Amino acid sequence: MGYGKISITIPEEILEEIKELAQKRETKLSHFISDVLADKIRRSKEESFVQRINEIFGDPEVAEEQRLMAKDIADTTDVEELPW
Repeated sequence: MGYGKISITIPEEILEEIKELAQKRETKLSHFISDVLADKIRRSKEESFVQRINEIFGDPEVAEEQRLMAKDIADTTDVEELPW
């Protein structure tokens, strides 16, 4: 993976907290910030995915199909057959 440089302006209080956290974790400031940003991106993608799933299952036709499928599975599956 390549690296790029950026210049950002943040409030001094936040910068101090970031520096303290990076120091406590014994990591370079740039690595700490990269990890925080990567985590934020991952969470944002997950939230978008969940939102899309909720939209799909919010469709009454899909919800009914899922309800019927779950009922069919419940009616035809012996609990003892399940892997857990």
